[in-house]
Amino acid sequence: MASESPEMKRHQKLLEDHQALKDLLARIERALHKRDLAVSEVGKLLGELGYRLVKHFELEEQGGYFAEALLQAPRLVARANELLAQHPKMCTRANDLLQLAGAEENAEAWWQKTQERFLAFKEELMMHEIKEDSLLQDAYQQDIGAND
Repeated sequence: MASESPEMKRHQKLLEDHQALKDLLARIERALHKRDLAVSEVGKLLGELGYRLVKHFELEEQGGYFAEALLQAPRLVARANELLAQHPKMCTRANDLLQLAGAEENAEAWWQKTQERFLAFKEELMMHEIKEDSLLQDAYQQDIGAND
């Protein structure tokens, strides 16, 4: 049985990381909707989100997530750079969720504002992930012209 290449291992790790991030987002959304956890527990989940997001983006950047695709399609470099530039901003926004939510004066306001901010952030993150996937699909989609 042949061993996996380093690229395959990185790709597998990235897929696992994507799934873990989606699972965490779902846990936070469920907790904010049901309000069945203590505020401190939701705070811990939001803190984990910030940490996990930093690690997720590091994995993409250090693993050369776009590198191979951009070798196939150098025309997409500007698009890839735009997506990579969003990473630090999104990490800051994720960390801000916890800080901003903690500033509310009463419990109802905390739940409401935290849920609103989280859902807006989640939508932004999911759109970012869709754009990354689209970039990769565009890179590997080859137009072989009229003589195909």
